[in-house]
Amino acid sequence: MMKLSAQIIQEYLSSCGAQKRLDPKTLKAYRIDLCQFAEHLTTEGTEFDRKSVKAYLSLLNQQFKPRTVKRKIASLRAFSAWLAEEGRLRQNPFTGLRFRLREPLLLPRALPLRVIGGLLEAAHQKLRQSSGTGTALCGAAVLELLFATGMRVSELCGLRRRDIDLVDGCIYIMGKGSKERVIQVVNPEVLTLLRRYARLTCPEWNEAFFRNRRGGRLSEQSVRRILCNYAKMLGAPMRVTPHMIRHTLATQLLDADVDIRCIQHLLGHSSIQTTQIYTHVAEAKQRDMLLRKHPRNRFSFPSCGFPEEEDAPCLPADPVWLPPKMMNNTRTSAECPECFSQKG
Repeated sequence: MMKLSAQIIQEYLSSCGAQKRLDPKTLKAYRIDLCQFAEHLTTEGTEFDRKSVKAYLSLLNQQFKPRTVKRKIASLRAFSAWLAEEGRLRQNPFTGLRFRLREPLLLPRALPLRVIGGLLEAAHQKLRQSSGTGTALCGAAVLELLFATGMRVSELCGLRRRDIDLVDGCIYIMGKGSKERVIQVVNPEVLTLLRRYARLTCPEWNEAFFRNRRGGRLSEQSVRRILCNYAKMLGAPMRVTPHMIRHTLATQLLDADVDIRCIQHLLGHSSIQTTQIYTHVAEAKQRDMLLRKHPRNRFSFPSCGFPEEEDAPCLPADPVWLPPKMMNNTRTSAECPECFSQKG
């Protein structure tokens, strides 16, 4: 077969950048994955063939989570296909190679709406204290735009002045895979804040809209730091990230019966299956449905001879298995002998 070299990997990455116009972050991930595989081949003293690929897959399963393994395999598979097309590989090692990974379903972490409201209040409080200038105005505008559009933090940092129509409120977002979408900002307070920020910073037409103190493009890490500072002001017990705000918006819109296709466009998902994961976390909608539709709600019974408004559950004495919030709302056998007169 063949051995991998840094030169071959670089040629492949250059080809991906020129022909597929992949995002720099995607190319960086490809480089890491392929260099790790090349290092594995060197360490083991083997060549790039079917046997070495299967051995490497087994090693990946031991070291990484299923999602990471899938990404690394996808990188290798695409690289192998390119080598075969270029005639540098006589036989693609992935041809006919099947493997299945059970990836656990990890639901998006959304914030309660009251936390979002608290973060916005903290941002505007800081803005009032600073007389509406400087970093406080930038931070408030960043938070408001993240929640107004649900865009990714990379998309927000990549916005240029020409991408934002401050008259009609249209935001032109360049998403993953160089796919552009248009999102409208309809809240007048958010639009006013963006206009104030634009008047203060006066960015050139092709310059970054959000800029740091030195005049450079605002970094993704700076955005995360802004949110962390607001969370500290609020005293929020959880770590707040830009992606959690994105998840929260999607979940709230789904709870409000917004069509999932509209949410897909808003978030810039290429596949509806990616958007459908939010159906698992639409708790308010699920609760409302169960309250209205569950067949148990058709029945009503007196509770242990007590008045109906005192509907605390009757439980054995010393209910150590209960969560603390229920401990003060239970009855023991001494308090309700009728309920425990029969054993078993």
